[in-house]
Amino acid sequence: MRYSKYIAGLTFCLMGLATMSSCSNDWIDQSPSNGVNAEGAIKTTEDMNTARVGMYAALKGNSNMTDYYGRNFLQYAEVRGEDVQYNYKYGSARGEFYYSMEYTNPSDFTQSNATWQSPLIVIGRANRILEANVSDAEANAQTVAKYKAEALVARALCSFDLTRYYGKPYLQDNGASWGAPIVTTSLESNAQVLRSTVADCYTQIIKDLEDAISSGALSKGTEASDAAYFNYWFAEGLLSRVYLTKGDYTNALKYAEDVITKSPYKLWTRDQYVKSWYNDGAARYNEVMFEFAVSSSQDWVDREGYAYGLIENTDVGGAPAGYGDLVITKSFSDMLLSDPADIRNDVVVKATSSNEKKANIFGGRAVYINKFPGISTSSPVDSRYANIPLMRLSEMYLNAAEAAFNLGQKEKAAQYLNAIISHRTTDDSKLVTAANITANRIYIERRKELFGEGHRYFDALRRGEKVVRYESADDRGWHNILNSDAQVIDTWRSKKELPLIPEYEVDANPNIQQNPLY
Repeated sequence: MRYSKYIAGLTFCLMGLATMSSCSNDWIDQSPSNGVNAEGAIKTTEDMNTARVGMYAALKGNSNMTDYYGRNFLQYAEVRGEDVQYNYKYGSARGEFYYSMEYTNPSDFTQSNATWQSPLIVIGRANRILEANVSDAEANAQTVAKYKAEALVARALCSFDLTRYYGKPYLQDNGASWGAPIVTTSLESNAQVLRSTVADCYTQIIKDLEDAISSGALSKGTEASDAAYFNYWFAEGLLSRVYLTKGDYTNALKYAEDVITKSPYKLWTRDQYVKSWYNDGAARYNEVMFEFAVSSSQDWVDREGYAYGLIENTDVGGAPAGYGDLVITKSFSDMLLSDPADIRNDVVVKATSSNEKKANIFGGRAVYINKFPGISTSSPVDSRYANIPLMRLSEMYLNAAEAAFNLGQKEKAAQYLNAIISHRTTDDSKLVTAANITANRIYIERRKELFGEGHRYFDALRRGEKVVRYESADDRGWHNILNSDAQVIDTWRSKKELPLIPEYEVDANPNIQQNPLY
């Protein structure tokens, strides 16, 4: 099946994407799991489900398409912060690009690095589903409505990610700067559209999510099978995330509380925490609201995936060797170890290499993030099969705490923050009160809870924080020697606050509004 006949052409390769080499890779050509012929369009509910599978597949990516949640989007969010760094001593170079920030022009943002292609492909597939008029719609009305509601959520998620990736934070200029293209219809492969303002992007994102929620068609289940598809609670949780990023704390709190009080999810206990990170953890789906599920070697990202890049690059117990690209920083290690009773220390592991120099390069400390180990019952455990959670209930408690604090509701903020703290440590002295809770205390708890999950830089950016990796040789920890503009990043003032739109897109669509050159 040729790419040009794919979902929304079929995937529509928005604004010149059809010219890219990845548009001919085997993954996109797969049939029928990833698409239907555009000439035949989506005629039945079965066709619609095929398109739906393709939509989720593009979110996850494969070994040839890792620009989005397959790897690069998550790496970008982590290593541009101060809690996770590139392992420059022993890494494979995956992740180094965003860490060192040594880029000066659009050509540096090549297809392999820039998160641009895949979100737009997902949006194209979502639009094809939304536009579909299937012959058996009356007989399958509930299913059709569900698929379309999921497509709205997918479109909102991708538009939101592109907006916060390429556009300035809403609070920096009240949404006046350029965000992402707003694409609500399927387009031809040679279509060229322009970016809309951040404010307009948020208006459309919120509308899509509200429409999906109000449709009543989204599932409210919490079984493992439900976690691989967008459901009602994820849509509400995403609205909370969007409103928090926009600075609308009233609505951020409203939707976070709705999930906390009305959904069947519950926080992992301290005893459940470590085991629940395995795909088959008994309590995993108490808290995981959506994840990118891997069922076999046919739908994984293989050795190019985010999870595989986190584990140490040495065979351990017969498991495939990982790249060990990312490790936590010394300053973040110090933060975690400040509370020895905090169970989150146990999802960071030490090097197990027989190479003594390598094992001791971090002072013998645990530095490798083990949040995505795979299936516990497999022998050996293989991170290539790891499901990557995109949202957990913990985030809703943290959203609620931050939003309530910003609204002056400190007692409520302390209540939600203490729920997280009490489920992670046995040290009651770490609990807060309405009298002593601070914004920084909330931010620190958010960093400790969500590290490695693709939040840190976006959190710092939306708040206009200063990201301090190190300020002198004395506090460099195990960071590489970085240029001064990569040592301390004053997000709203840094010339590298935002990435550039990739050169391949600018070449194909010369009218696209580029971010300021470095």
